[in-house]
Amino acid sequence: MKHVEISGGGYTARIDPSRGANLISLRNDSYSAALLREPPADGVLDNPYLYGMPILFPVNRIENGRFTFEGREYVFPINEPNTGCHLHGALHETPFALSERSDNKAVFCYTATSERPYLSFPHSFEIRMEYALENDGLRHSVTVMNTSESNMPLFLGFHTTFNTLFLKESKPEDMRVYADITEEYERNMAVNYLPTGRKLPFDAVSAALSEGIFQPFGGPISRHYRGKGKMSVTDLTNKCRLVYENDEKYTFRLIYNGGKAGYICLEPQNCLANCANSPFTREEAGFDRLAPGESKTYRSRIYLEAL
Repeated sequence: MKHVEISGGGYTARIDPSRGANLISLRNDSYSAALLREPPADGVLDNPYLYGMPILFPVNRIENGRFTFEGREYVFPINEPNTGCHLHGALHETPFALSERSDNKAVFCYTATSERPYLSFPHSFEIRMEYALENDGLRHSVTVMNTSESNMPLFLGFHTTFNTLFLKESKPEDMRVYADITEEYERNMAVNYLPTGRKLPFDAVSAALSEGIFQPFGGPISRHYRGKGKMSVTDLTNKCRLVYENDEKYTFRLIYNGGKAGYICLEPQNCLANCANSPFTREEAGFDRLAPGESKTYRSRIYLEAL
Protein backbone atom coordinates (compact mmCIF):
# COMPACT_ATOMS: atom_id res chain seq x y z
CA MET A 1 0.00 0.00 0.00
CA LYS A 2 1.18 3.49 -0.82
CA HIS A 3 1.72 6.13 1.82
CA VAL A 4 -1.45 7.67 3.25
CA GLU A 5 -1.54 11.47 3.45
CA ILE A 6 -3.85 13.55 5.62
CA SER A 7 -4.09 17.32 6.19
CA GLY A 8 -5.76 19.58 8.71
CA GLY A 9 -5.20 22.45 11.12
CA GLY A 10 -2.25 23.71 9.12
CA TYR A 11 -0.43 20.34 9.29
CA THR A 12 0.25 17.61 6.74
CA ALA A 13 1.14 14.03 7.69
CA ARG A 14 2.21 10.95 5.76
CA ILE A 15 1.91 7.43 7.16
CA ASP A 16 3.51 4.24 5.84
CA PRO A 17 1.07 1.33 6.40
CA SER A 18 3.65 -1.21 5.23
CA ARG A 19 5.95 -0.44 8.18
CA GLY A 20 3.81 -0.49 11.30
CA ALA A 21 1.66 2.48 10.23
CA ASN A 22 4.69 4.66 10.92
CA LEU A 23 4.15 8.40 10.81
CA ILE A 24 7.08 9.17 8.54
CA SER A 25 6.39 12.87 7.95
CA LEU A 26 4.72 15.66 9.89
CA ARG A 27 4.94 19.19 8.53
CA ASN A 28 3.48 22.49 9.60
CA ASP A 29 2.49 24.72 6.70
CA SER A 30 2.55 28.15 8.34
CA TYR A 31 6.07 27.67 9.74
CA SER A 32 7.33 25.56 6.78
CA ALA A 33 8.48 23.18 9.52
CA ALA A 34 9.52 19.53 9.11
CA LEU A 35 8.99 18.13 12.60
CA LEU A 36 10.00 14.51 12.16
CA ARG A 37 13.15 13.05 10.65
CA GLU A 38 11.95 11.67 7.33
CA PRO A 39 13.21 8.59 5.48
CA PRO A 40 15.48 9.25 2.49
CA ALA A 41 13.87 9.54 -0.92
CA ASP A 42 15.05 6.08 -1.99
CA GLY A 43 13.43 4.55 1.10
CA VAL A 44 16.65 2.80 2.17
CA LEU A 45 16.93 3.01 5.97
CA ASP A 46 20.28 2.83 7.70
CA ASN A 47 18.41 2.29 10.97
CA PRO A 48 14.65 1.55 11.00
CA TYR A 49 14.15 3.25 14.38
CA LEU A 50 15.58 6.66 13.49
CA TYR A 51 12.90 7.89 11.10
CA GLY A 52 9.40 8.99 11.88
CA MET A 53 7.53 7.47 14.79
CA PRO A 54 7.96 3.66 14.72
CA ILE A 55 5.98 1.56 17.19
CA LEU A 56 8.02 -0.57 19.61
CA PHE A 57 6.28 -3.76 20.78
CA PRO A 58 7.69 -5.13 23.01
CA VAL A 59 9.57 -1.92 23.71
CA ASN A 60 13.32 -1.79 24.35
CA ARG A 61 15.61 -4.72 25.14
CA ILE A 62 14.70 -8.08 26.66
CA GLU A 63 17.71 -9.85 28.16
CA ASN A 64 18.41 -13.16 26.38
CA GLY A 65 15.11 -12.63 24.56
CA ARG A 66 13.08 -14.38 27.25
CA PHE A 67 11.13 -13.97 30.46
CA THR A 68 8.44 -15.77 32.45
CA PHE A 69 4.96 -14.58 33.39
CA GLU A 70 2.23 -16.55 35.16
CA GLY A 71 4.13 -19.77 34.61
CA ARG A 72 4.53 -19.20 30.86
CA GLU A 73 7.89 -18.67 29.21
CA TYR A 74 8.00 -15.97 26.55
CA VAL A 75 10.78 -16.36 23.99
CA PHE A 76 11.65 -13.73 21.38
CA PRO A 77 14.33 -13.95 18.68
CA ILE A 78 17.74 -12.49 19.49
CA ASN A 79 17.81 -9.70 16.91
CA GLU A 80 20.71 -7.80 18.51
CA PRO A 81 23.50 -10.42 18.65
CA ASN A 82 26.12 -8.06 20.10
CA THR A 83 24.06 -7.67 23.31
CA GLY A 84 22.28 -11.04 23.33
CA CYS A 85 18.95 -9.21 23.53
CA HIS A 86 15.69 -9.00 21.70
CA LEU A 87 15.18 -5.37 20.66
CA HIS A 88 11.89 -3.51 20.02
CA GLY A 89 9.88 -6.33 18.42
CA ALA A 90 8.93 -6.49 14.75
CA LEU A 91 5.67 -4.57 14.66
CA HIS A 92 7.51 -1.50 13.29
CA GLU A 93 8.14 -3.42 10.05
CA THR A 94 4.79 -5.25 9.90
CA PRO A 95 1.99 -4.14 7.53
CA PHE A 96 -1.13 -2.55 9.04
CA ALA A 97 -4.51 -2.37 7.31
CA LEU A 98 -6.11 1.00 6.61
CA SER A 99 -9.55 0.77 8.23
CA GLU A 100 -10.79 4.37 8.16
CA ARG A 101 -9.81 7.55 6.36
CA SER A 102 -10.98 11.13 5.96
CA ASP A 103 -9.23 14.33 4.92
CA ASN A 104 -7.70 14.86 8.36
CA LYS A 105 -7.79 11.40 9.97
CA ALA A 106 -6.53 7.88 9.24
CA VAL A 107 -6.95 4.70 11.29
CA PHE A 108 -4.83 1.56 10.87
CA CYS A 109 -5.24 -1.88 12.41
CA TYR A 110 -3.16 -4.97 13.06
CA THR A 111 -4.55 -8.30 14.28
CA ALA A 112 -2.63 -11.27 15.63
CA THR A 113 -4.41 -14.60 15.93
CA SER A 114 -3.47 -18.14 16.94
CA GLU A 115 -3.38 -19.01 13.23
CA ARG A 116 -1.34 -15.91 12.36
CA PRO A 117 0.64 -15.10 15.51
CA TYR A 118 2.93 -12.17 16.13
CA LEU A 119 6.47 -13.58 16.39
CA SER A 120 6.29 -16.29 19.08
CA PHE A 121 3.99 -14.18 21.28
CA PRO A 122 1.39 -16.62 22.65
CA HIS A 123 -1.56 -14.19 22.59
CA SER A 124 -4.07 -13.02 20.07
CA PHE A 125 -4.50 -9.26 20.16
CA GLU A 126 -5.52 -6.21 18.16
CA ILE A 127 -3.84 -2.84 17.76
CA ARG A 128 -5.66 0.23 16.47
CA MET A 129 -3.54 3.25 15.51
CA GLU A 130 -5.21 6.59 14.85
CA TYR A 131 -3.75 9.84 13.52
CA ALA A 132 -5.88 13.00 13.43
CA LEU A 133 -4.81 16.53 12.46
CA GLU A 134 -6.65 19.29 14.30
CA ASN A 135 -6.09 23.00 14.92
CA ASP A 136 -4.10 22.04 18.02
CA GLY A 137 -1.76 19.70 16.16
CA LEU A 138 -1.44 15.98 15.59
CA ARG A 139 -3.43 13.75 17.90
CA HIS A 140 -2.12 10.19 18.02
CA SER A 141 -3.71 7.26 19.81
CA VAL A 142 -2.90 3.58 19.95
CA THR A 143 -5.29 1.04 21.45
CA VAL A 144 -4.17 -2.48 22.35
CA MET A 145 -6.82 -5.14 23.04
CA ASN A 146 -6.13 -8.60 24.44
CA THR A 147 -8.33 -11.07 22.56
CA SER A 148 -6.66 -14.14 24.08
CA GLU A 149 -7.84 -16.15 27.09
CA SER A 150 -4.96 -15.30 29.45
CA ASN A 151 -3.37 -12.17 30.88
CA MET A 152 -1.11 -10.57 28.27
CA PRO A 153 2.08 -8.58 29.01
CA LEU A 154 2.02 -5.10 27.50
CA PHE A 155 5.34 -3.33 26.85
CA LEU A 156 4.76 -0.40 24.50
CA GLY A 157 6.68 2.60 23.25
CA PHE A 158 7.49 4.78 20.25
CA HIS A 159 10.91 5.71 18.87
CA THR A 160 9.73 9.19 17.90
CA THR A 161 12.59 10.92 16.08
CA PHE A 162 12.40 14.69 15.69
CA ASN A 163 14.48 17.00 13.54
CA THR A 164 16.47 19.05 16.02
CA LEU A 165 16.49 21.86 13.44
CA PHE A 166 12.80 21.72 12.59
CA LEU A 167 12.67 25.16 10.94
CA LYS A 168 14.63 26.10 7.83
CA GLU A 169 16.05 29.07 9.78
CA SER A 170 16.97 27.04 12.89
CA LYS A 171 20.61 27.09 14.01
CA PRO A 172 22.30 24.54 16.29
CA GLU A 173 23.28 27.12 18.92
CA ASP A 174 19.65 28.27 19.27
CA MET A 175 18.09 24.92 20.16
CA ARG A 176 17.09 23.78 23.66
CA VAL A 177 15.47 20.52 24.80
CA TYR A 178 13.14 19.95 27.76
CA ALA A 179 11.87 16.69 29.27
CA ASP A 180 9.60 16.12 32.27
CA ILE A 181 11.85 13.64 34.11
CA THR A 182 12.23 12.63 37.77
CA GLU A 183 14.71 9.73 38.03
CA GLU A 184 17.55 8.41 35.89
CA TYR A 185 18.12 4.67 35.64
CA GLU A 186 21.73 3.67 35.10
CA ARG A 187 22.37 1.24 32.25
CA ASN A 188 25.35 -0.94 31.45
CA MET A 189 26.46 0.98 28.36
CA ALA A 190 29.56 -1.16 27.81
CA VAL A 191 27.72 -4.49 27.52
CA ASN A 192 23.99 -4.57 26.80
CA TYR A 193 22.43 -1.18 27.66
CA LEU A 194 20.25 -2.76 30.36
CA PRO A 195 19.45 -1.20 33.74
CA THR A 196 21.99 -2.09 36.41
CA GLY A 197 19.72 -1.67 39.43
CA ARG A 198 21.10 1.76 40.33
CA LYS A 199 19.41 5.12 40.08
CA LEU A 200 21.68 8.07 39.43
CA PRO A 201 21.59 11.53 40.95
CA PHE A 202 20.94 14.22 38.38
CA ASP A 203 24.12 15.40 36.71
CA ALA A 204 24.51 18.47 34.47
CA VAL A 205 22.82 16.75 31.50
CA SER A 206 19.77 15.59 33.47
CA ALA A 207 19.45 18.96 35.18
CA ALA A 208 19.62 20.75 31.83
CA LEU A 209 16.91 18.51 30.36
CA SER A 210 14.69 19.04 33.35
CA GLU A 211 15.17 22.82 33.18
CA GLY A 212 14.68 22.99 29.42
CA ILE A 213 18.17 24.31 28.68
CA PHE A 214 19.82 21.18 27.28
CA GLN A 215 21.76 21.93 24.09
CA PRO A 216 21.30 18.94 21.75
CA PHE A 217 24.35 19.67 19.60
CA GLY A 218 26.70 19.55 22.58
CA GLY A 219 27.40 15.85 22.05
CA PRO A 220 25.66 12.47 21.87
CA ILE A 221 23.51 11.29 24.79
CA SER A 222 21.52 8.16 25.63
CA ARG A 223 19.60 8.39 28.90
CA HIS A 224 16.75 6.37 30.47
CA TYR A 225 14.38 8.19 32.83
CA ARG A 226 11.20 7.91 34.77
CA GLY A 227 8.97 10.76 33.68
CA LYS A 228 5.68 11.69 32.09
CA GLY A 229 3.94 14.60 30.49
CA LYS A 230 5.78 16.87 28.07
CA MET A 231 9.00 16.92 26.11
CA SER A 232 9.94 19.75 23.78
CA VAL A 233 12.50 21.32 21.45
CA THR A 234 12.71 25.12 21.44
CA ASP A 235 14.18 27.48 18.86
CA LEU A 236 15.14 30.53 20.92
CA THR A 237 15.82 32.94 18.08
CA ASN A 238 12.74 32.07 16.03
CA LYS A 239 10.61 31.92 19.20
CA CYS A 240 8.97 28.64 18.33
CA ARG A 241 8.62 25.41 20.28
CA LEU A 242 7.94 21.85 19.10
CA VAL A 243 5.97 20.09 21.86
CA TYR A 244 5.41 16.37 22.41
CA GLU A 245 2.71 15.62 24.99
CA ASN A 246 2.29 12.04 26.19
CA ASP A 247 -0.40 10.14 28.05
CA GLU A 248 0.51 9.65 31.73
CA LYS A 249 0.45 5.87 31.11
CA TYR A 250 3.79 6.42 29.38
CA THR A 251 5.75 6.51 32.65
CA PHE A 252 9.29 6.20 31.26
CA ARG A 253 11.42 8.05 28.73
CA LEU A 254 14.46 7.20 26.67
CA ILE A 255 16.25 10.24 25.26
CA TYR A 256 18.80 9.67 22.53
CA ASN A 257 20.34 11.98 20.00
CA GLY A 258 22.48 11.83 16.94
CA GLY A 259 24.71 14.69 18.04
CA LYS A 260 25.72 16.60 14.94
CA ALA A 261 23.46 14.38 12.81
CA GLY A 262 20.61 16.73 13.72
CA TYR A 263 17.96 14.53 15.28
CA ILE A 264 16.74 13.73 18.76
CA CYS A 265 14.64 10.77 19.87
CA LEU A 266 12.13 11.58 22.59
CA GLU A 267 10.78 8.12 23.28
CA PRO A 268 7.71 7.56 25.47
CA GLN A 269 7.54 4.07 27.00
CA ASN A 270 5.13 2.43 29.44
CA CYS A 271 7.88 0.42 31.17
CA LEU A 272 11.57 0.31 32.01
CA ALA A 273 13.96 -1.43 29.64
CA ASN A 274 14.06 -5.18 30.34
CA CYS A 275 11.22 -4.68 32.81
CA ALA A 276 10.34 -8.39 32.94
CA ASN A 277 13.85 -9.33 34.08
CA SER A 278 14.53 -6.11 35.93
CA PRO A 279 16.80 -5.77 38.97
CA PHE A 280 13.91 -3.70 40.33
CA THR A 281 10.51 -5.10 41.26
CA ARG A 282 8.13 -5.52 38.35
CA GLU A 283 5.90 -2.86 39.88
CA GLU A 284 8.82 -0.38 39.98
CA ALA A 285 9.78 -1.32 36.43
CA GLY A 286 6.27 -0.68 35.09
CA PHE A 287 5.45 -4.27 34.07
CA ASP A 288 1.96 -3.91 32.59
CA ARG A 289 -0.62 -6.46 31.50
CA LEU A 290 -4.04 -6.73 29.90
CA ALA A 291 -6.73 -9.12 31.14
CA PRO A 292 -8.66 -11.14 28.52
CA GLY A 293 -10.96 -8.77 26.66
CA GLU A 294 -9.33 -5.70 28.20
CA SER A 295 -7.96 -2.81 26.16
CA LYS A 296 -5.85 0.26 26.90
CA THR A 297 -5.47 3.41 24.86
CA TYR A 298 -2.34 5.58 24.90
CA ARG A 299 -2.58 9.13 23.58
CA SER A 300 -0.04 11.71 22.46
CA ARG A 301 -0.05 15.11 20.79
CA ILE A 302 2.57 16.88 18.69
CA TYR A 303 2.29 20.57 17.90
CA LEU A 304 4.14 23.84 17.36
CA GLU A 305 3.59 26.86 19.57
CA ALA A 306 4.82 30.44 19.31
CA LEU A 307 6.72 31.83 22.29
